[in-house]
Amino acid sequence: MHFCYVDDSGAEQGRTLTGLLIPEEGWSDLLHCWLEGRRKLESEWGVPKNAELHANQLVKGRGRPCLTGSQNDAFTKPARIAAHDLMMRQLAKCASLRVLSVAGRTTQVAEIYEHFVERLETWASENATRVLIMFDGQAGPHDTTDLTQEQAAEHWHQAVRNAKPYRDAHRNLPLLTRHVLEDPVMQDSRYSQFIQAADMVSYAAFHHLMLVRPEVWPKMKPVGAMSKAYRRLHNHWLVGHGTEGVAWVEE
Repeated sequence: MHFCYVDDSGAEQGRTLTGLLIPEEGWSDLLHCWLEGRRKLESEWGVPKNAELHANQLVKGRGRPCLTGSQNDAFTKPARIAAHDLMMRQLAKCASLRVLSVAGRTTQVAEIYEHFVERLETWASENATRVLIMFDGQAGPHDTTDLTQEQAAEHWHQAVRNAKPYRDAHRNLPLLTRHVLEDPVMQDSRYSQFIQAADMVSYAAFHHLMLVRPEVWPKMKPVGAMSKAYRRLHNHWLVGHGTEGVAWVEE
């Protein structure tokens, strides 16, 4: 049995989905590596372990995630890129971690997700395992304190409707032979360390892909350090699924 934590990145011209695959017996090892990195972030730059890591904000210098004003002032863009790289190096320490990135020319994440699930199904079948997917998304409203019962119910129903394309990608698999089990489990990144980890890797994969396929995003400038960070995980890329660590979906 494997768990797969998934998040997306990209821009209007194309989207990237990245999944972190971990066998059930390696789950605690991955968490140990990640939390060790979080402790280093707090010790080095004052970023607390419970602060949400969002790669786009981190690398672009947005927000003030540190504990004190002086630490935030010292947390410059080079320091933030170094912090991102540190977390990639921590993930690379987990021997059983595997990474699958799928991308294509589309504005719809759900379209890439369908191809992502198909590739994951093929890999799981070849490796005689089952996979449960955790995907970045809200399962419902964060706080219903100020909502009426009817308003809260509508928020929940909307969240369920928004997840339909992702459920369909699972349910379209042959029932008797499928290895990707259940519907995707929606997890809010604010409360999931591994969804945050998937976000960090997906953002790095996107910049790595921009260097490989500059024609897709001609007006955007990739951050070379992100490509380097993604290549730190090259020993963990799924063999046979894409080149340069990304499986490109042809139009």
